[in-house]
Amino acid sequence: MNINNMKVKIVRFFLLTLVVASVSCTKNDETTIIPVGTESYIDDILSVIPDSTMQAFGEAFGNVPQGYVPANIEGDYVIAPKQRVASNIAGWPLNPSDPEPNVSLRFSEQQNGVVRVELTEALEQVTDTAFVMGSGNDFTVYFIENKAYEVSFVQTSFHVDMKRGIVIKGSIDAEGIRNLYFAVVVMEVSDDSNGLIPQYEPGSYFIYKDGNGMASRLDVEGGEQ
Repeated sequence: MNINNMKVKIVRFFLLTLVVASVSCTKNDETTIIPVGTESYIDDILSVIPDSTMQAFGEAFGNVPQGYVPANIEGDYVIAPKQRVASNIAGWPLNPSDPEPNVSLRFSEQQNGVVRVELTEALEQVTDTAFVMGSGNDFTVYFIENKAYEVSFVQTSFHVDMKRGIVIKGSIDAEGIRNLYFAVVVMEVSDDSNGLIPQYEPGSYFIYKDGNGMASRLDVEGGEQ
């Protein structure tokens, strides 16, 4: 499916009767969410991208695999090197010669169209329950993260709340995840600085990929250590 058509609702690929939580959020704990209305969920992420930059996003990110029965993607992987692809932020990145840190990625507890994601990059760790769709070996994982952090400014600091959507896609095989791409989309952002610190606008996106075309599997013989 072409990403430029993602604003049209995706056909619901799991008809589930148990609603544990709203599809507009995920839980950062051990509770597995049973989702209903996953087409609304991914649309929530992509619809914030301005129409003026949506085509560029689609060209950089490519097609989004969809399907009723995704492959089993459970395992531990490393994105190395993490490589910048595109953004709609002028002047990004500020220091293009600075390398991106490697990313450790774990998928576990996959069932009924959801999967647990643990993503570790430098000092940041994200643990969340995500939706997964796909067919054959191709898959897409997507979730919304609510992030809170402090920003130092002069002799004080300000609190920032950010809601961002994360979309990961690739093709699973015995060696790892081929052609892995992932996008981070800013959905909402607020702070208590009264305009003193700059913020990304909702709809800002950042696209990355595994630079050698293979996010290697760590949990099999011969995988990277």
